[in-house]
Amino acid sequence: MTMVTTRSETERPSRSPETSADREPREPRETHDPTDAAVGSGHPDAPRAGLRGVRTWRPTPRLLWTVTAVLLLVAVAVTATLGRSAWQQQREADSRAAALAAGRQIAVNFVTMNAASFDADTQRVLDESTGAFRKEYASTLAQLEPVVTANKTVSTVERAEASLVSGDDDSAKVIVGVVAPTSNASTPKAEKKTYRLRLDLVKVGDAWKVSTLDFVS
Repeated sequence: MTMVTTRSETERPSRSPETSADREPREPRETHDPTDAAVGSGHPDAPRAGLRGVRTWRPTPRLLWTVTAVLLLVAVAVTATLGRSAWQQQREADSRAAALAAGRQIAVNFVTMNAASFDADTQRVLDESTGAFRKEYASTLAQLEPVVTANKTVSTVERAEASLVSGDDDSAKVIVGVVAPTSNASTPKAEKKTYRLRLDLVKVGDAWKVSTLDFVS
């Protein structure tokens, strides 16, 4: 009888199943974005590819000198304009002040009268007058002198206040209020009289002169 020997399979060592806890953790694989290489490569301060064609504009020395010269010319022009304006304003102010002072003094001289100095008093008024007023005033002196002399009239000015109504470089209108103590042969004690005069002044040469004088209430 033939014996058939069966070869027993060699026992292989059994592997115990590995648990998830026994396995070593694996490091995650790095994923690379294709755009990261383009953006992150190179020096941080290096210009980007899209800005490589941009040129920086720098003014030339000639242009700088031209701009500087233009600015200087503008500054000089503005300064000259402002200076002329200030000069004109000061000139007008001085002219008004001179007209006001002249009107006040003419009114004082007109009211001032003394029998002992009649000729000198009236001559001052003639020297400060012109036009129609001068002719009219001169024509009254022949009749006025004997009256002043006979009455021994003395008229002085205690106070005078003037205001400028209007004026420019060549003409002005002035109102003057005058307080004038007046005495004569019949009234030895001076009595204060008040006058309000309106004077039209004109510039004759460098002097202001009266062309019209009226008493106003």
